[in-house]
Amino acid sequence: MLLILCSNATAAADTQSPAATSSRTALNAAWAQVLDEHVPLIGRQQALSQIEQEAQTGDQHDLYLLGSLYYMGRRASGSLVQQDLDKASLYLSNAAMHGSVLGMAKTAEIKFATHQYREAMNWAQIYGHYALLLPKNGRPHDGYAAELVQRILDKLGRSAIPEIMRDVDSFIALHDAEIRAGTESKFTGENLHPFPKAKAYVAPDARFAPRAGFADYLIAFKPDGSVANVFLLDAVPDPTLGRTLREYAMEMAIAPAEGSAGNALRYAWMPVTYDDGRYRVTPAR
Repeated sequence: MLLILCSNATAAADTQSPAATSSRTALNAAWAQVLDEHVPLIGRQQALSQIEQEAQTGDQHDLYLLGSLYYMGRRASGSLVQQDLDKASLYLSNAAMHGSVLGMAKTAEIKFATHQYREAMNWAQIYGHYALLLPKNGRPHDGYAAELVQRILDKLGRSAIPEIMRDVDSFIALHDAEIRAGTESKFTGENLHPFPKAKAYVAPDARFAPRAGFADYLIAFKPDGSVANVFLLDAVPDPTLGRTLREYAMEMAIAPAEGSAGNALRYAWMPVTYDDGRYRVTPAR
């Protein structure tokens, strides 16, 4: 059973300005404050409110994380919010329109959960299209996309597919430039490169293997590069997958801090994809 770390999980480009780097670092620290149950409640609520205000600028990273939090609700680490699928759908679909490929997948999951199977298939096909356009080292594994489509097909049937694909083609033609602009952009922030484990994750003995999916974590790193804490934001299609994979995320590491930042915690958003290798996706066009 393979566990693949998306290379676009780290938050940054090497060419960014110090102001942009400071902004992303501050935002990740604010997310840690939101999720840390040791922080006074009023401070956590204020941090979340500030993040939601700043998300109005359309930053796909902020929109995606907020959508993930509202999708997971109380099942997220130290969450302040109840599950709100309307808010989650709004944030995630906006993130998708700004280039978040994983936002497309989660929008499909919400539509599936609310029995809007045609809309779910639309977003699943849009997700599959843009996921295949990502560089190989930043591309989600195919197994999740294949299982997502199959789950929807089991509810929807195949007769609707030709019309759905015409709708998908129209959507891509209309929004492709905007989505590609976001997909090709770099998140602002410190360029952290966590090192994965040397071995693939294996589920505990006598435990049923989970479905293909992915989990989002915010990881706090100590000055020496080891993990201080791992906060679970969301996991699809099964929330328990996030708890199953947390052990893997706990074994990440980054390069030790240098200079004046040497005493501060550093943070990285980390989507981790699980795929047991049963399926592969072939472009349908």
